[in-house]
Amino acid sequence: MGTAGITRGFYENVQEAASHIVDVLSDILEVNTIFVATNDGTTNVILEAFNRNEELVISGSELPFDSSYCSLVLRNTKENLTITDTAAHPLTCSMDVTKALGNRFFVGIPIMRCSGETFGTICLMDNPDYVIRETDMKTLNAMAVFLGYVVDLENNLLVQKQKLNDIEQLKQQLQMEKERAESEAMTKAQMIALMSHEIRNPLNGILGLTDLMRTPNMPEEHVEYVDMIETSGNILLSLLNNIMNFNINETGKTVVHDDPFDLVSTIESTVYLHAGQAMEKGIELGLNLEMNISQVFVGDEVKIGQLLANVLKYAIDSTRAGSVLITAVVDGQDSDEAGTLLLHIKYTGRMLTSDKKLQAFNTLDGNVSIQKLVGTNLSLAVSQNLAILMHGSIEVSSLGEEETEFQIRLPLMKHWELPQLTGIQERLKGKTVLLVKAPDILQGVSSLMRRWQMDVNMTSDTSQAKHWMEDGLEPEIAVIDMGLEPDKAMEFIHELKGMAKQLPIIILVPYGMHMDPQEAGNVNAVLTKPVRQLDLLNALSATLHRA
Repeated sequence: MGTAGITRGFYENVQEAASHIVDVLSDILEVNTIFVATNDGTTNVILEAFNRNEELVISGSELPFDSSYCSLVLRNTKENLTITDTAAHPLTCSMDVTKALGNRFFVGIPIMRCSGETFGTICLMDNPDYVIRETDMKTLNAMAVFLGYVVDLENNLLVQKQKLNDIEQLKQQLQMEKERAESEAMTKAQMIALMSHEIRNPLNGILGLTDLMRTPNMPEEHVEYVDMIETSGNILLSLLNNIMNFNINETGKTVVHDDPFDLVSTIESTVYLHAGQAMEKGIELGLNLEMNISQVFVGDEVKIGQLLANVLKYAIDSTRAGSVLITAVVDGQDSDEAGTLLLHIKYTGRMLTSDKKLQAFNTLDGNVSIQKLVGTNLSLAVSQNLAILMHGSIEVSSLGEEETEFQIRLPLMKHWELPQLTGIQERLKGKTVLLVKAPDILQGVSSLMRRWQMDVNMTSDTSQAKHWMEDGLEPEIAVIDMGLEPDKAMEFIHELKGMAKQLPIIILVPYGMHMDPQEAGNVNAVLTKPVRQLDLLNALSATLHRA
């Protein structure tokens, strides 16, 4: 055949891969005929064929799908089809192809794609006295799997090429819009930059002098005054930074970068940056992510984090008592194309009257004034601009007298699954977990572990957990929440150790809480709430592996 001399480690297309597979099999097997066929459900096409002595199948030949032996193979893809004599077998004895070829030995292996769709078959034919070995069947199955991967790879390359073309067109469009905006707003941008520079220099001087003013013996009243100067200066500096960000976005100088990034870690890290502020105010900060950390997306990680940070800070500032809950899901996760990130930030507090105008925004019309949409809050204006740049939107609505929710929508493209994380999740399947946690709004580790198909036994009652153990529950790992009250939780942990000495234990502690080193040494891992997916995944994997 024309491709017998292939020595490269890759193929130009599926046809070339099929030729190479047939060449390899013809050297391994003594069978007369080997062929690879593909079908579209209507026509069976011989992609490549090899005949040793008797020409039974010809490359490029076509046959109605239902009239071919391949249709029999693909009716039940869970099992390979082996027929020792086609003239005697009830499935093939009356087929026209049997009349044409006579009585033959036949083996068919389905070629499956990762999606579960069928591509075609790898088949062998010979005289009825041919005997196939078990090792030969394993080789055929391996070649079928390999060819299925090649088919998927070629299809993915075509999809990626189209996506790259779409991205390039989008970049060109953004570049044109950027140049137009720069031309229209150059004077305003230069004035704002100059004002920011002139204000920032004396402001930095004031902040520097506050440190010099502090002395060990300074009266308490003077310390309070210096603190007020420093706090006011930092607020002004933050305001200047927001003005500059707003100005840069308005003039089109901001470019959206589409790069692969870890969406789950981006959201978790942004929330953790504000955990200290929430703790100081006594606000409960919750995080619920309905997505898997093994999924990688394409988008602008920095701008998504900045957008979320601005809205989250506004929510925390607007909450005097209560909670702030961040939930996220990617709509369309089951598809191979682009999805939509849906972020909800719900907080205990009312909207300011001026900020209610943000409710009116539900379009990407660039001609609408940002000031009309967000009132006087500059950080929301920056976030609104970032959402528009990323072809998304922000809306806000009142859920009652004392509850408000922001809804952020951002388009994202799927990229790939991280195989190492997917492998860890596979190893956690079926593992039995005893989870004892206090009811709260924090990200449910139970939902995460159930998503990884672990057997989760959850309760907030330590007595119930002990009853389960006494009744025969044998967990492979225990996860205990210090939110149960530290002393009560540690007492329960000691009781668990007495009931199951070798039971590995992971402790969940609230943000800002410090455990006694000696007590921490009695458990296998300590995780801070809200619990990060990757931290929980690694802790479960490492602890169970050691056990």
